[in-house]
Amino acid sequence: MFWDADIRRAFGFYFPVVFVLKSALAFLGLLILSLAAALSRKWLGLTSVGVLSSDVQLHWRVIWVSLVVFTAVCMLSPLDISIRHFTVPLILLILLLAPLPRMLSELVGRSRAGAAVAAGVVGALVAGCLFTALHAYPYYMPYINALSLGRRPAYTLVNDSNVDWNQSLPEVRRFAEQNGLSRIDLDEYGFSNPTVWVPEARLWNCQKPSDEDAGKWVTLSANLILDAHDCAWLMQYPHQPLAGGSMYAVHLSSHLAPAGSASGPPLPSAYREIGGAPFDLRGLFTYANQHPDKLPEIMEWIQAAFRSYNKPQTSPPPPPWER
Repeated sequence: MFWDADIRRAFGFYFPVVFVLKSALAFLGLLILSLAAALSRKWLGLTSVGVLSSDVQLHWRVIWVSLVVFTAVCMLSPLDISIRHFTVPLILLILLLAPLPRMLSELVGRSRAGAAVAAGVVGALVAGCLFTALHAYPYYMPYINALSLGRRPAYTLVNDSNVDWNQSLPEVRRFAEQNGLSRIDLDEYGFSNPTVWVPEARLWNCQKPSDEDAGKWVTLSANLILDAHDCAWLMQYPHQPLAGGSMYAVHLSSHLAPAGSASGPPLPSAYREIGGAPFDLRGLFTYANQHPDKLPEIMEWIQAAFRSYNKPQTSPPPPPWER
């Protein structure tokens, strides 16, 4: 399922869950092994002998404090759009693995068999991390580990640049070339000009299909299926993932169901926009990029639009790119 934003914010589990889903299982195994080794040392009373040299103990405390502070800030923050905002805790967790070899060496003592087993486990987990990196290459952004059980595509579990941030546009171009398409509709997750990477692309909105789209191949970011747009209706048609599931190509039928029907696109009242914006944010940036001389007019419209949103009885002025 795709979690409701208010629930994610209320319970603060967004970053921990996304961290677990997007980390290599072997890396999670190393963290668990390190924690188990530390607890075992304490239980066996081995903590009197430090595993860190005296000249780095202050650094170690700084790492721990920083990890706690950054993790707390991330969990308390209402920001819930990408694992990239959890990067600092990720780096600190990697640094916390540094004492693991010495702790294991201390725990197994002089037993050669124990040392061999410990070394084998650590080596297998490290090899697992490398295997995951090679196996997922080059589609790291939409990577989800086996804890998803392989039953759900990434866009149903995570959002934003956890899945796509326009890095997959070359795959759309490759798809168009392989299928001999001189023009392909594209609903991208971003504000750039897609024709730089996909000359065949025409900006499209999956919430607003026209009769002319019937029977065509269309492409869209996976983020627009459930999150930034409401386009799950497209998944009833033949479709294929591109770039590891960060983009999708969909072959529409020769007849499209009317808006608001069970198998059709949403009504305007159900439209969703990137970032939860109350208006077409991509349309705004596209228009501003194409008409930089209109920036004063655009700023006036933005101010007038937000004033109208604060007054429910007032309708926002028509966007300048639709006039």
